[in-house]
Formats: sequence, structure tokens, C-alpha cells
Amino acid sequence: MQVEGTEVDHADEGVAAVKRTSFTEEMEDSYLSYMMSTVTARALPDVRDGMKPVHRRIMFSMAESNFTADRKHVKSAKVVGDVMGQYHPHGDTAIYDAMVRMGQHWSLRYPLIDPQGNFGSIDNDPPAAMRYTESRLERLAGHLVADLGEGVVDFRPNYDSSCKEPVVLPARFPNLLVNGGIGIAVGMATNIPPHHLGETIEACLLRLANPAVTLDEIMRVMPGPDLPTGGVIHGRSGIRQAFATGRGAIRVSGVASVEEGKAGRRRIVIAQLPYLVVKAEFVEKLAELVEEKKIEGISDIRDESSDKAGIRIVIDVRKDADPAVVLNRLREKTDFVTNLNVNMTCLDSRGRPRTMGVLQVLGEFVDFRREVVRRRTMHRLEKTREDLHRQIGLYAATLRIDEIVALIRSSHDIDEARAALLALDFDTSGEFAQLLFEVDPDVPVGDTFRLSDAQVRAILEMRLSRLTGLERDKIAERARELSVEIGGHLEILNVKAVLDGVVRRELEEIKAAFPDGRRTAIEDSALDALSDEDLVELKDIVVTVTAGGYVKRTDLPAYMGRQKAADEAVEDPVATTIVCTTKTPLLFFTNRGLAHAEVAHKLPEAAPNVRGRALVNFLELKAEETVQAIVALPDDRAAIEKLSLIFVTDFGTIRRNDASDFARVNKGGKVAIKLEDENGEPQGKLVSVLLVSPEDDVALASRDGLCCRFNVADLRVMKSRDSVGVAGISLGRKDKVISVSVLRHFEATGTEREAYLAGGSARTKDETTGEPATFELPSDRMLAMQEAEQLILSVTENGFAKRTSSHAYRITARGGQGVEAAKLADRTGDLVALMPVEEQDVLVITTDAGKTFRTSAAEVPIMARGTQGTRAFALEGRQAIVSVVKIAAEPAAK
Repeated sequence: MQVEGTEVDHADEGVAAVKRTSFTEEMEDSYLSYMMSTVTARALPDVRDGMKPVHRRIMFSMAESNFTADRKHVKSAKVVGDVMGQYHPHGDTAIYDAMVRMGQHWSLRYPLIDPQGNFGSIDNDPPAAMRYTESRLERLAGHLVADLGEGVVDFRPNYDSSCKEPVVLPARFPNLLVNGGIGIAVGMATNIPPHHLGETIEACLLRLANPAVTLDEIMRVMPGPDLPTGGVIHGRSGIRQAFATGRGAIRVSGVASVEEGKAGRRRIVIAQLPYLVVKAEFVEKLAELVEEKKIEGISDIRDESSDKAGIRIVIDVRKDADPAVVLNRLREKTDFVTNLNVNMTCLDSRGRPRTMGVLQVLGEFVDFRREVVRRRTMHRLEKTREDLHRQIGLYAATLRIDEIVALIRSSHDIDEARAALLALDFDTSGEFAQLLFEVDPDVPVGDTFRLSDAQVRAILEMRLSRLTGLERDKIAERARELSVEIGGHLEILNVKAVLDGVVRRELEEIKAAFPDGRRTAIEDSALDALSDEDLVELKDIVVTVTAGGYVKRTDLPAYMGRQKAADEAVEDPVATTIVCTTKTPLLFFTNRGLAHAEVAHKLPEAAPNVRGRALVNFLELKAEETVQAIVALPDDRAAIEKLSLIFVTDFGTIRRNDASDFARVNKGGKVAIKLEDENGEPQGKLVSVLLVSPEDDVALASRDGLCCRFNVADLRVMKSRDSVGVAGISLGRKDKVISVSVLRHFEATGTEREAYLAGGSARTKDETTGEPATFELPSDRMLAMQEAEQLILSVTENGFAKRTSSHAYRITARGGQGVEAAKLADRTGDLVALMPVEEQDVLVITTDAGKTFRTSAAEVPIMARGTQGTRAFALEGRQAIVSVVKIAAEPAAK
């Protein structure tokens, strides 16, 4: 039952009074006390020295025991025992863990403990037991405990009042910013990143010189955190927010490079990881992601790190993967990129928890340093005055040395001698008067001078050797020196500029004594989410698909370099090919009428003489599904809206659809054309799919040597993806369409075409008289037809080939037989290819015996359309050409 109110029970006078109080109030009060104790005595660092109590006690104890940088290492167990026994009764493990972290160069930007032995690792390995390791203070740590004996900070009793400990260390540099701090209290936390020592001191100097210094001015000398493990900070907005408010998120990434390994294999080498990322956990997580196929393209992961070489994580990239894309996956899926969440909560100079910006932290530290120097100067002034006072007494003693010696010898004890000396009067004339005036001109010199207790004590402790005349001069000189020192101390105390000069000099001395370079780079641009295409190098490539269903991409220069390669037998000849760029979106159309999509750079990269990898690894192809055509879409998706796709079957039909209908294709494919009859039986096959504009012409060629050319505009755009379309060319009973080409449209009369093909003139009849006449093609018309002209390559199965002007292929009605593309006979065999070519194009020719050879399109002669052509390709035995693939000199995407 809850008891309300508070009362004192005096029922039993023999027992101490019992205070009755509300349970709720008691819990609230006790929890508040516990919370404040956790905040102020454990979790939050002090803004002045950047230390939590446990760290401060370790530093003070080691300094008191002289475990300094100029002494040898001592057992860590001794340090821990001293700290626990005198200052920090919270368990040896907590003390040792805190001391170990202060000695880890991957945890602190500037370690304060110099370790010897196993102090753990960046892999989060535990340190050796404290009985095995040794330690001492680092050289820089000496500047945190300097001047402790000169009254510069307040001391308080330790936990059992057996000794005293400093409330704060008299830090000479802003350790809170330099080494940062991490802590979790009750209801609050702190996470302060480390900064570069030299930059931080420069920021302090700016704040010292100008209390109204702006954040922009500070960030010019201290641009951001400098983390122990290096890395790269991306973007300055997060830094600015953290510096201004004490809270913010800073994007940090590791550092990696791509190296060339054996046999042309590439590997990613990680040399730096973001701050506080555990290397072993990073490698383990990466291996899990690779095993789960959440990151692809990696064949092996090795940790080759060492104490001497530092971090070196080697990631072997598969030959068919792009290292830039793999690295982008690391950024997305692992801690290779992290957020450094800044929370600059600490105890201010009055012990209150506050979240401060950088300007406030610098202001608190500068004020603290001024106070430390002021207190130190006051302490030294007092000591100097005491010393000067003693020197005056010693000087006076040398003036009456014989009398003083006799007086001391005649005294029965020290008290009698002290009393006799105190009663002596010294004449202040002559040199003594001059000395008294020089050391303190503001105090008038009297006729006589008497010794004080302190001066008498100094005389009684004086060695007889100092009673000589020479020593008198030395005492006088020392007194004058002390007088000058006193003047210097007073100037520091009375003139703010002089005091600030002392603070500045000490800061500059530390900066000069500990020079080092910045470890963390800062990039102006933020690390935005990058797509794979953003990281892929843009270059021209050739994508080839073989008859057996293997795919690869090859750099265009390397592929073109095999133009003159000798004939070679291949088990799996090239079925279709396209020239594009690494960033080109590709559509793959199969014999089952399905469309699949993939970006070119995601296809495996291989040399020209390598088959590649099975296409089923990249496209979700069904059994016996093969690629019949590849279409390169424009990189600019907006351009797709103006284009169409035409589908041509081998039985002469053609269909036109908006290209935008295939701008998005699901992973499992999309129905493009239905090549089955009502009973589900196959009806012919897909010959090709081409990307066209309404201004283009389409030329369908048949095995019997016919070619029907008509304008794309003659085809209406269909919404259906099931139909085979409309008639494109009229075929004989056994004839089939073997190819389809896109040609530049040009309107010309029959006479103009005849004149152009004849060299500029043609025989005709006068329209009025009907008499024979000559038609001369105007020069401007001749030039226009030259610019529109293309050369059409025709190849027969027995190796006959020719190139013919596109003006020789007149435009006819869609669905008709068209014109004769080549005069065929038994010696020529059927037509196997009809396509426009450029001089620089390479032709890849495959025979029914599996032989493949390459030649330049420029080597095929130019002849009239109605001819057989010449035997351009020598075939062995009864071999016949079954395929002609063009490798265009320019990417289709362009």
C-alpha cells in the first residue's frame, strides 16, 4: 500500500526515528540522483580537458607515479591497481579497458598511452591480460598534466578522503576535439569525432584572437573531423551542421582502388575503412552477402592486412564484372559507407551537461586556458616573491656576516638565535638601499631594515660558503632577476594581451612539436546514391550472341582489330550482334516472341576469341528459347517516345508498335509477338526487330532475291502485342524473308534515280513531242541524292556478293513483291543477306561447316542491282554461307 506524505514515527524512543515517505517520491529522487551521477561521473567528458573521470584518473595517477614518456614502461596491472586503489573503485576491468582504448591508434587520433604488448586490434580482438602488457604516458599526454603542481586547477578528496585528485586536468590543447569521445548516459549520449591537432590549434588561435570569429573562418582552418582510420568525408553540409549546432550526420566512406592482377583479372583493394568499423566484421559480412548473392561479381575475398602495411582487404572481381559496379554494391550493402552521427554533448566548465557547437567548445577551452595561465602565474608570482624576500634577507646577512656568525655561535639553541636575528637592525644606506629600491621601487626604503621569520629561517639554513663577498654579488644579481620575473608575472596578470600571448605561444609550441598530415580527405560533393550506370565507363562495345546461346561484350577497337584474322573453325558461330555503348539499354527478342531487357555493361566482358557466358545467366530464358534480334534503345529515354519498333516474320508479315511499349520489361520477359496459331502450333519465326522513326524506309528481302521497300509511315501503329501484323512482302510458296533493313527515306522520281545511277544524265522522251531526249540531273539534286545514298550489300549462299546504291531500290507498295535484289542462279545459290553497310564496317561470315572469317565491307565491289555480283568469298568444297553479321563502325545507340 502506497504511503502518502512524509512523517516521523517516534513510537519507540529507544530506536532511531523512522522517516516515512512516498514510494513514488523516493524512486524519483533516487533515480534522478543516479542519473546525474552517471552523467557527470562516468559517461560525459569535460569540455575543458576532454576526459571522463576514469580517463582523468588514469592520466593523473600515471603522472603522479612518473610513468611518463621519458621513463621505461611499467606493468599495466600496476597502473590499474594504483588507479583503483586511490581514485576509481569501480573494478579493474573498466579501468583496464579505458586505458587500453587510450593506447589504440585506430580508436584515438592521438593516443595518450604508449602501449607495449597486445593492446587489441582493429579486428576487435581483446587485449592481453594486464599482467602481460606494459604502458606509459605518450609524449603528447604530458601536455595534459603539465603544471599540475602549480595550483592551476582545483583538487577534491578522493572516494575515501585519503588523498586528493584534480577536478579537471590543465590541458594545453583541446583534447575534446582532438580525440573526441563516445559515451552513453541516462537519457543522453555523446559522440564527438576526432580532429586534426594542428587544425584544432589554429581554430583555437582564431578564437583567442577574435571572440566574434565566425564559423566560416573556423572551417577554413579546421574543415572537418580527421579520423584515426582515414577514410573520406563526402559533403560539407553535415560538417557545418554539426559544427554549428553540435548535432549532425557526416557521410564517411572507406578508401579503395582497383588493381590489375594476373591474366588481366582486376581486384578491389580496400586500404581504409570508416571510423569505428571493425575490419573482421566487415570482411565477414561481405562474405555473407556474396554467399547470399546480394553482391555479385566477386570471386574471392582476402584479408592481407598487417601491422606494417596497415589495412589491405583484397576483393577479386570476376572477369565479367565491372569493379566500379561491385564497389557501388559495397557502398550500398556494407559499412564501407557509414554515417558519423555527431552529438557534441559534454560537461561545461560548471559541470552541467550541454550540447555545444564548435564555437562554444573553443570558447570554453580558451577561457579555461586563460584561467589556467592566470592561476599558474599567480602561483609563480607568489613563489617568486617568497624567493626574492629570502634573497634580500641573505643579502642583509652578508653585510654583517661576522656579527651574525658570532651571534649564532653564542646562542644556546635555534630559538635563541632566531630571536637575536629578528632583533638586529640593518643600515639601509649604500648598496643595500640601492638593491632595495631596484627590486621594489614602489616601497620607500627606511633608515633601518629588520629580518622576517622567513628570512631568518633562510639565514639559519644557509651554507657558510655563501657568506663570501663574491656570493653577495650573486645574491644581489639573483634578487634583481627575481624582480624582473615578478614584473613579468604582474604584466601577464594585468595585461590581457600578454596573457593571451602566453596561451598562444604554448599552443603554437604543441603544434610545432607534433606535426603530422591529415588522414581523412574531405570532398565537396555529397555521396549521393549512384546507379550502376553512373559508375560504368562509357565506351563503344560489340555485343554478340552465338547460335548456342552464349553472350559477351567486347571493346569495339579490340573486336575490329580481328578484321584480318584468318579463317577459323568455330563450334558456336555468332548468330546476332550489335554495336553500342556500355550504358546502352538493350532489348533481346527471342524465337518464342518474348522480349527481355538488360543494360549492356551487365553482360560479361570477354576477348574477341572467347565465347562468353551462357545467356541464361543474365536473362530468364525458357527451355529452347533463343535470341533472334537485339535492339539498342537510346540512352535518353525521352527519345524513345518518338520511335517505333517493327517486327518482321519469315513468312512476310510486319508489325509496328510504339517503342515506349517496351521501355519497361519485367525480369521474366514480356510478350512481344505471338508466333503460334490458334492450336498453339508454331507458325514461322521472328526474323528481326528494328528501331525506326516515321521518316525511315523499311526493306524486306527474301531468299528468292526479292526486296520490298516502303515507308514506315505506311504502317499503322498497333497496340496489340499478340498479332503478327500485316503483309510486308508477297512471297512465293517456298520463299521466306531472310532479312530486314532500315534505310534513309528519299523522294525521287524514276528519271532522277536513273540519271543518278548513270552518273548524272539519262535518256528519256520529250513530254511534248515524244522525241528522244537527255535528262540532266541538277547539281543541287545530285548533291542531295549523294548525301542520302547508302550502299546495300547482298550476299548469296555460294559467296557471290555486291554493293549497290540504295537509289536502285525504288519504293514500292507494302505487301507487293518489290524489286529484284540480285539475279540468282544455281551457281549463286539463294540470297542469305541484304543490309546497308559503311566502308568501315566489318563482316563476319559463317558457313554451314562452322567456318568463320572476317572481311571489310569496303572489299566488296559496287555493282548494279540486277546482277549476280562477283564471287567475293572463296568457299572450300561444298560449303555454303548461312550467316552474315555486320559489325558496325559506329554504335547503334548513337
